Formats: sequence, C-alpha cells, structure tokens
Amino acid sequence: MGQQQRSFLELILSFFNTLNAHAKKVWMYRKQLFIVNGIILVLTTLILFFVVKPYFQSNIFIMPDYGNKTSDLMSQFSGLASLAGVNVNDNSSTLLYQTIITSETVMSDAIYQQYQTKVYKDPVNLIQYFALEPDESLPDSVQKRKLFLKMYKKLTKELIEADYDRQTKILSIMAEMPESDLSAEVANTLVVSLDKYVRTQRKSYATEQRKYLEARVKQVKDTLTDCEESLKRFREKNRQILQSPEQQLEQARLVRNFEIQQTIYSELIKQLELIKLQEIKDTPVVNVCEYAKEPVLKTGPPRVLIIICILLCSFIISSGWILSRDKIRQGWMQMRAGSKAQGDS
Repeated sequence: MGQQQRSFLELILSFFNTLNAHAKKVWMYRKQLFIVNGIILVLTTLILFFVVKPYFQSNIFIMPDYGNKTSDLMSQFSGLASLAGVNVNDNSSTLLYQTIITSETVMSDAIYQQYQTKVYKDPVNLIQYFALEPDESLPDSVQKRKLFLKMYKKLTKELIEADYDRQTKILSIMAEMPESDLSAEVANTLVVSLDKYVRTQRKSYATEQRKYLEARVKQVKDTLTDCEESLKRFREKNRQILQSPEQQLEQARLVRNFEIQQTIYSELIKQLELIKLQEIKDTPVVNVCEYAKEPVLKTGPPRVLIIICILLCSFIISSGWILSRDKIRQGWMQMRAGSKAQGDS
C-alpha cells in the first residue's frame, strides 16, 4: 500500500515538473506569444464589431386552448395521424401548430410580406432583403420557386424556431433578424398566417351541419310559404264553409299542413342557431399570449464570449507550437535527409 502511494506521488511530482518545464519554455518566448495573440485579438475585435452584423430576436408565446372543444378535434387529428404512421401522444393544439407553422403555406405569407426596413428605402420581401440571387438561365416560374425554397430553407433552418414545452403545452416562436423591428414583424406575420390557416383549412362537423340546415331551412320555408298561400286562397274563395262538410274537411287539411310545416320550420331555426353556436365553439383560435414587440437590446453575437474563446484557443495553439516546434523541425530535417539519401542511392 505504501509503495502504491509513493508511485502515485512520484507520478504527480513528475507531472508537475514536466508542466513547470513547459511553462518556463513558453515564458522564454513570451514576447512572440503576446505579439501573436495581440494581433489575433485586434483582428477578432475588428471583425466582430465592424464586419459581423448584430441580430435581434423576437418571441411570441402561444397558449393551449384550455376548456375548449378544440381538444376533441385534436383527439380526432391524432387518431388520423396514428393511421398515417405518425405517433402523436399529446393532443394539445399547440403541438400541431409547431408543425403547421413550418409549412410552406404559412411561411409563404412571411416570405412575401412587404417589410419596411432600414436597409432599403421601399418595402421589400425577405427574398429581396437577404439579396438572394436568381438564376437567369431558368424560366421565371422555376426561378421564383427556387428562390422561395432557398428562403424557406434559410428561415426554417436558421432564422425561425418553434419550441414546444410538453409540460406547460406552450409553443414559443422565435424570429431572428438583423433588424429589431423586422424580427418583431416577421414573428407577428407568422402567427397571423398561422391563425388564418387554422381558421380556413380546418372545418368541424358543426360546419357541415350548418350548411345542411341552412339548405333545409330554405326548402321548408318555401314549402311553408306555399301552404300559407294555399290556405289564404281557400279562405278567400270560401268565406261560408259552415254549410259544407267537404269544404270544412279541405280547410282542416290545409291548416294541418300549414301547422306541420310551421313546426318543422321553427324547430329547424332553433337547431340552426344551436349549430351556429357550436361552430363558433369548434372554431380553432390561435391563443396568442402577446404579440412580439421590437426588442431593445441586441441578442447577439456574444462578442465578449467569442473573443475570450478565440484568445484561449489561440494561446493553446501558439503554446503548443512553441513546445513542439523543435521536434517538428527535427522530424522535418530527418525526413528531408532520408529522402535525399534515397535520391542519391
């Protein structure tokens, strides 16, 4: 046991002696080390402050629909998704919004929306703002589609992020742009486009019922009008029917038809009003907590952190070069000598 402790202490002592020797060797070339790292520091600072553009982030939070009929619709959608081979364990509407917001239909509104920016005098869309170059050799339709896909890929991969929290079921949408007001406008346009898509594309069963009832009400109303006119004409032609059992029977038949159609019409009107209310309940609404506002502070790049990391890497690389350059030079000389000896032979 004592021998193992001595071996461990000797190993530690040897490590510190080697480290001390390396530190002394690096310190001997401290002047060159400071000059090289100083130049790297100056170049890094100039690039970060004058070349690299800052960017801003705007965030929007979409809340789940608590206590809404939309949860039933989500269950139906998840069932359809499972039939298609997609496993959706969470029935929250915001989980579906996370996928929908990155669709081409929603993104196209954000891409082609005209924005007032600081770079351009006139309003421009995102393709024009980021100066994506078209391929003149392609037809206009293909060229437009290619530019759209390039901008779509840039947005979904770099500039737009939709993060879903499974515990709170809150969907956060982040838009990152070189201008503060542009980031807020893009984020808001995305949410507005999402809301429009959800309202127009998703239709509930109540919608189909409403359409049927509206058509049925129109038919029954026409029939009721005909019954009213028939009863009116009969009474105008037959003002004294007490002496004629046949006319009394005909009048009773007309009154009965009128009352039946009137009852059906009244019931249909009640059902139509109830279905309209149900349709409003079933209409999905993007529950935005708060729309994005222009961020005041820059989000990035983190200049100080980048400078520290680059300086640290530069110091490690330059120190490693100082410690190993003699061995590298010696190996190079041996390789050249060996190749020369082979050439002479």
